[in-house]
Amino acid sequence: MQLTKTIRIAHSPDSDDAFMFYAIKEKKIDLQGFNFEFASDEIAKLNQLALDGQDQYQILALSFASLFQVEDEYELMPSGCSFAGKDYGPKIVSSRDGLLRFARNDGQHTRNDLIKIAIPGKNTSAFLITQHYLKENYPNKFKYVFCAYDEVFDLLESKKVDASLLIHEAQLKYQEMGFELLVDFGVWWHKNYSGINMPLGCNAIKKDLGSDCIAKLNKLLKESILWAKENFSESMEYSRKFAQNNLDDANAIKYLDMYVNDTTIELKEDDYKSIQVLRKYFIGIN
Repeated sequence: MQLTKTIRIAHSPDSDDAFMFYAIKEKKIDLQGFNFEFASDEIAKLNQLALDGQDQYQILALSFASLFQVEDEYELMPSGCSFAGKDYGPKIVSSRDGLLRFARNDGQHTRNDLIKIAIPGKNTSAFLITQHYLKENYPNKFKYVFCAYDEVFDLLESKKVDASLLIHEAQLKYQEMGFELLVDFGVWWHKNYSGINMPLGCNAIKKDLGSDCIAKLNKLLKESILWAKENFSESMEYSRKFAQNNLDDANAIKYLDMYVNDTTIELKEDDYKSIQVLRKYFIGIN
């Protein structure tokens, strides 16, 4: 009799991550003899766990920018990735006064006059692109204020920062909160790289599980995503419990449509090309 193998999974509290694992967690599909234990934490903390060599999870959500640093221990799962689209992605937003500071663009500043930007996670793909974009487009120097993903608006409202980088569901909330867009990285990436989309996050799996086990788990994750899409309302209702920004029904559906798509089901050739572009940025920054 085959022994049940327990696989520990950690995903982000973002609704699209919860959505893709719902069918596995609730045993909606045949689990092929595996038993699963789940945890959830913000992506910055999961990135740091992997970077610190912590191995309590066999599968965990990672930013691509962090995966590039731990590829000796983890490999990319071809299903479950999050990419920006041609007209949406992580954003830098600010107040009107903050945008004027960017617009001065003269490179003249003192130490106390640096433009401060709230960053929800040091090792995220969005921050990697932020560094490249600002270096290429502004002579100003910037101070990065690292924070939790749910603090970006509070820091803006209290004027502790001049701008905030938005990831997760916060991307859909900035306008109703009165902030303005400096750059949408999804639009920028798509325009600059011949129509391919910007890679953001993925699921990574421990290499020491072995090729046979990894292949079975890759298949299970793809089946789980397909089941969730085919049973959208049920899966969305579950995943909304994880969302941190109180999206209404229309925006909750919109967000899942944005980040659970054909690329999420399984990476395509253009997606792998885009990952290699991001890897070059990582090498350039580091």
